[in-house]
Amino acid sequence: MRSSFKIGRILGIEIGIHVSWLLIFAFLTWSLAASYFPSILPEESPATYWLLGAASSLSLFASVLAHELGHSVVARRNGIPVKDITLFIFGGASNISKEADTPGAEFRMAVTGPLISFALAAIFYFAYSAGGPVETALSAVTLYLAQINLILGIFNLLPGFPLDGGRVFRSLVWKITGNVTKATRIAASTGQVIAYLFIFGGIALAFNVGISGLWLALIGWFLASAASASYQQSLLSEVLKGIKVSQVARLDLHTIAPTLTVESALNEMLEKRQRAFPVVEGSRMIGLLSMTDIKRSPRHTWSSETVSSILTPMNEVKTVSPDDDLAAALELMQGGGFNQLPVLEGGALRGMLSRADLLNYIQIKQELGR
Repeated sequence: MRSSFKIGRILGIEIGIHVSWLLIFAFLTWSLAASYFPSILPEESPATYWLLGAASSLSLFASVLAHELGHSVVARRNGIPVKDITLFIFGGASNISKEADTPGAEFRMAVTGPLISFALAAIFYFAYSAGGPVETALSAVTLYLAQINLILGIFNLLPGFPLDGGRVFRSLVWKITGNVTKATRIAASTGQVIAYLFIFGGIALAFNVGISGLWLALIGWFLASAASASYQQSLLSEVLKGIKVSQVARLDLHTIAPTLTVESALNEMLEKRQRAFPVVEGSRMIGLLSMTDIKRSPRHTWSSETVSSILTPMNEVKTVSPDDDLAAALELMQGGGFNQLPVLEGGALRGMLSRADLLNYIQIKQELGR
């Protein structure tokens, strides 16, 4: 996810924070410090309220992280790679590189997150109950975390795609119908209905109880957008499934030598209208030169610097074979943020697959009504 920064790794999975998370962290901390904790602990100081608000906000996002880790661990156990997890304004998202292959795997992945939220709610409520009837700072925080994890679990079980409940619903429809595209369409439509209920309900609340209702409408708008995007992505993967890379990749690509200057390589790009070149030494591909590599190089060195000094080496280049599924290649592009993938067969360069090739192929199929 763009505009995010990494904070570490857990179980081999990179954890990142989107800049929007900082906004909700500040808003939530202020809300807890200004109203929630003063109503429960009226004798404490403002500094204590702010400290408890910050601690509760961090604990909430730790709970969200645990929720997403549940999805990710189950995904990996089902042979689905997970690139990273990003916390953002509406919670968190696991960057799972492909869809589940079976309805059973989809069900297990989806249901794990809410189950973890319910388990955390029970743990925090037990900690709150163990403190007895006297309200303390610890009991106030644990009660809040018990309530918020319960709400998080229930909210995610709403049967609207792409929420966890929507994915559970899709897995059940998929199992019954045997058609993942039909199941996705039904689940996404349900998700759109729930999203618009949130939007209109939030607007109505805004007129009756104040501006806080707009937050519900904003969540509804986010769900509506996510449901539409998830459905389009799922449909696209289904359309491309069974199509081989060799049917779409460019076979007449131009290659360059590592001794070419960066300026000459850029001129080649403009002349050939090719945004990336395989760099070949003899008969062996040693790397890939893209516009991204060139833009990282200082402009004043382009006339003297050679391609070999700025190219992306082969050990960092993701490749596909001519017989690979086009849907899998698309997932590899999206999961890694790549704009092109060299096509290799037995170590020999056979062509190049780019995002532009994929988009052109999809557009032609759409125009033909296929």
